[in-house]
Amino acid sequence: MEKLTRCFMLVLLLSVVLSSVLTEEKFFGEGGTLELGPYFSGNISTVIWKVNNNLVAEWVKSISDLTYYDVFEGRTNLNKETGTLEIRKMSSNDSGVYRVEINNKVLPEHYNAKLIKEVTQPVVEVKPLICSEASGNCSLLCEGNTEGAEPVTYSWKMGDREWMDGEKIRTITKDKETQSIKTFSCRMKNPISEKQSDPIDNVFYNENFEDPELWIKLLGPVMRSLVILSLLCVVVFLMWRKQESVRKLICPCLIRKEDGEDYDDDYENVT
Repeated sequence: MEKLTRCFMLVLLLSVVLSSVLTEEKFFGEGGTLELGPYFSGNISTVIWKVNNNLVAEWVKSISDLTYYDVFEGRTNLNKETGTLEIRKMSSNDSGVYRVEINNKVLPEHYNAKLIKEVTQPVVEVKPLICSEASGNCSLLCEGNTEGAEPVTYSWKMGDREWMDGEKIRTITKDKETQSIKTFSCRMKNPISEKQSDPIDNVFYNENFEDPELWIKLLGPVMRSLVILSLLCVVVFLMWRKQESVRKLICPCLIRKEDGEDYDDDYENVT
């Protein structure tokens, strides 16, 4: 019973220790730059960065200068104010788990840095190959080589609309919305790159289809034009009603005074 209790306590302690470590996935490309930033606030007196227990950078305030070790020298920058680290010209040899110690305390944030490739330009493929209006149901596949480029996310664009997040495969049916869309495009994206396909024609597109949202798209410009025209009419009307005041404002020297003086007297007095 005592051994069982000790074993349970050991497992519990191990789970607590593991849960206190926050590991963040960080990705970089060949020859790219890796930026690692700890969640730390306050005055910093010492900073030590390691990768897989090997020293990367070290700085102790008022005792030693900032030191970069081995292959990291000449391409690494440590911010003494924040503790963040930047490494340039990354390669597969730089992959690993990075940890930082600030003010003699190892922070719980660990960074698992991995090398990935850029995504290739995708192509939209139609499944089945013989997809026509008669079928009424087709699938669009955003195809591209993702080997070594994961994690990859997908998004789709319908005609000239905005990009929308989605899956690798998109199903389309012959409905009202689809018939109003002329083309489809897809985009692949990973943490270091993104590329989009050329648009393909929509087999269900109907050029005579009336867009149910067309009146909404036209309503905005029409309303703005009516408002501008109304304001212009109001200004013209007010100017017509107040034409005497407008003339006085433009050239008071040519306007008959209220005390009865004629035009010539006013003009002579002004000159």
